[in-house]
Amino acid sequence: MKVKHLLIAYTLLGLFASSCDKDLGNYEYNDPKITLPVAVSGIKDTIEVKKGLNLVIDPIVTIAGDESNYAYSWHVTPTQTAGALPEKTVLGDQKKLDLPVALAAGDYFLSFTVTDTTRDIYLRKQILLNVKATDVSTGWYILKDIDNETDFDYVNNEGVLYPNVLLTLANPANSRLKGTAVKIAYQAGRYYHQIVDADGKVTTLANQTVLYVLSSEGIKVFNSKDLSLFKTDGEVFYFPKASQPQNIIATIWNDVFFLENNKIYSIYGMSQNIGKFGSAKQGTYTLHKDLAESSGNPVLGFDMNSHTFYLIDGAAAVLTPFQEKDDKISTTNMNGTVLNILNGVSGTGFAVMKHLTNEEYYLASISFDGTNAYPFTAFDDIPSGSKFPNAPVKAAPYTGNFVYFAEGSKLSVYKNASELTPAEREPLLKEFPAGETISYIAHLYRNNSYNHLVVLTNSASGWKMYCLNVIGLGNPEIDTTPAKLFQGTGNARYVLYR
Repeated sequence: MKVKHLLIAYTLLGLFASSCDKDLGNYEYNDPKITLPVAVSGIKDTIEVKKGLNLVIDPIVTIAGDESNYAYSWHVTPTQTAGALPEKTVLGDQKKLDLPVALAAGDYFLSFTVTDTTRDIYLRKQILLNVKATDVSTGWYILKDIDNETDFDYVNNEGVLYPNVLLTLANPANSRLKGTAVKIAYQAGRYYHQIVDADGKVTTLANQTVLYVLSSEGIKVFNSKDLSLFKTDGEVFYFPKASQPQNIIATIWNDVFFLENNKIYSIYGMSQNIGKFGSAKQGTYTLHKDLAESSGNPVLGFDMNSHTFYLIDGAAAVLTPFQEKDDKISTTNMNGTVLNILNGVSGTGFAVMKHLTNEEYYLASISFDGTNAYPFTAFDDIPSGSKFPNAPVKAAPYTGNFVYFAEGSKLSVYKNASELTPAEREPLLKEFPAGETISYIAHLYRNNSYNHLVVLTNSASGWKMYCLNVIGLGNPEIDTTPAKLFQGTGNARYVLYR
């Protein structure tokens, strides 16, 4: 009896499936433009506005029919919430939106809806709205120190300079760090921060974007939207400890790696966390201060005790050695040490190395995909007498088989091509004015927006930032006349563009 019932069920299921397969005749398909003859234009896909200023949007709405049958509405919802349903805030019921922005700083979905009130159908246009509470947003962040305190200056895309941001614009004011400047980094999302009020109620702020500011004596974490201080040096760990920051990286997937006193700490971006670091990765390692980013989440580091390169995963408790290749230089127990690790694009870059017992130097070309696959694509000798390996300032290009380097006021390039003469391999690109010392170089490229070699110099009168146009990709040549030139007070050490 059970078998009979099963056969009947399967037969009916088969008949149902065959009757639906490629059946286009049982339904009526209408062109949406005919069903709702409405078109909306004249609205940007992304809008940025400062809190307190008026937001004015006057869309072009084309309606084929009686316009009196249509109603308009504007509302916003947060782009991210801490696991709860997003709260809808109505902004207006007129076609033109014109009101002062009272929303908290953050990212929102702004929706404009045109509704046919007779048939209760609508057309919706969704916009990404970024509400900022400060003028400090997209642009150049020049990290500096002045009188043994770390701060940063900000330059927006229009070239307007905002000096001493931590002193004057942060909340609280004068949020400078003691010590010399080390690095500034930006985390683009998935940062969680807890606030405890006077009654002990805990509120979790979800999916925040933050700035990490490092000095030789500490670290601070700021909300990037309004520059409010989230965490100080003693609050970035679950347990109090002295901090000697050396490096920090926030990956594209929002894993965070913090190098402190040659030990590495991490926050796994997909884990439940409140923006605090736990214990360091296990082991007796002493990591070099430079780390290589990958095209994914993990980073690459070099242990100066074992002279070994390691993969460092945000979710792992230990460092992972790389696989070996029989015909390639081993990445473990090497007879050399690292002088610099330099980052290019998408996991590419270089390691500048020196032999442990003699004056031989090497350039390892890195291609690191975030796995423990062998990371070198080449391992080349650097000619004897080269000025490049011991130069105090170096930078990998966005892409290309060469490295920029500087000493004093002279900017040069090392071309990794054995067929060239020594003079051809290390040409001088530009000499900066007397009294200026180059402190930092970076090749910053973004589609067709910019392709700059950014050079920071310091002098008795303060810092200067030169933006020199690079002539193509994969090519070291530059236009020596600055496309942009900014200057400020203090000693500049690092540049972040976001």
